[in-house]
Amino acid sequence: MSAEPALYMIRVAGHLGATALSAFPALAAEHQAAQTVLVGYLDRSGLYGVLSQLEMLGIELVEVSRSCRADMSD
Repeated sequence: MSAEPALYMIRVAGHLGATALSAFPALAAEHQAAQTVLVGYLDRSGLYGVLSQLEMLGIELVEVSRSCRADMSD
């Protein structure tokens, strides 16, 4: 895993409200069906910080994926 920032998609169960989303200011949120998708650029420590925050808030993690694109500058 590279320490360089990469684009991550983090899918969690349920619709997170404004209060819960305020814990993740670096991420954009979108509600999809019965889930919330958080998207943004994170380095390694940022990713682990988000995952830790999800756990502390009791939010169920569904999926984490990293973009496969080699060049994120477009």
